[in-house]
Amino acid sequence: MSITVGTNDHTLSDHLKAFIQTPDALVVGIIGEGSSRELTALWESPFENDTPGSMFSKQGGLIQAGALEGIGIEGGRTSKSTLNTTQVWSGTTPHNFNLVLEFYAISDAYNQVQAALIELEKVIAPEMNELTPGGRIPPQVTLNAGRQIIYPECVITNVSRQLDGPIGRDGYPLRGSVTIQLQTLTTVNQSDIPATFG
Repeated sequence: MSITVGTNDHTLSDHLKAFIQTPDALVVGIIGEGSSRELTALWESPFENDTPGSMFSKQGGLIQAGALEGIGIEGGRTSKSTLNTTQVWSGTTPHNFNLVLEFYAISDAYNQVQAALIELEKVIAPEMNELTPGGRIPPQVTLNAGRQIIYPECVITNVSRQLDGPIGRDGYPLRGSVTIQLQTLTTVNQSDIPATFG
């Protein structure tokens, strides 16, 4: 059974907290200002350069510029049509989360701040063998943000933390802020999105 680390302040609503389940611990942090959720659809116009004039680009350019008006060809015309600008879906990225998590010590600076920061850095690092292949890649985590955004399979792609801040007598930080970037393991289907909202 995993331990709980981080700031699980019972005076605050769970809707203000993020719960990140790693293989070794449940990390609880307060969701900070600037946290976001992003989904990007990739659209492109593959026909943009496929025009009758593309085979004769110089002649097409001369027509558009009006240089051939003297031989009865009117300028200011284009060989492109609206078909050339049609956007075609080429994929959707996995959901991206940029979470700012705040940790602070209520009674135990190590477990409520330091251990949470350690655990988040652990899950972005691999465990490689010294000489032979076969080590382990960074593990997946489960994200539960505010008890309303739930994803069972995520990977952490970036962890950034501040090094300044108050330090207790035992040498552990009394407060810490960390920015983590997570992605769902795969692109999420349209039909699955409502279930991610708690």
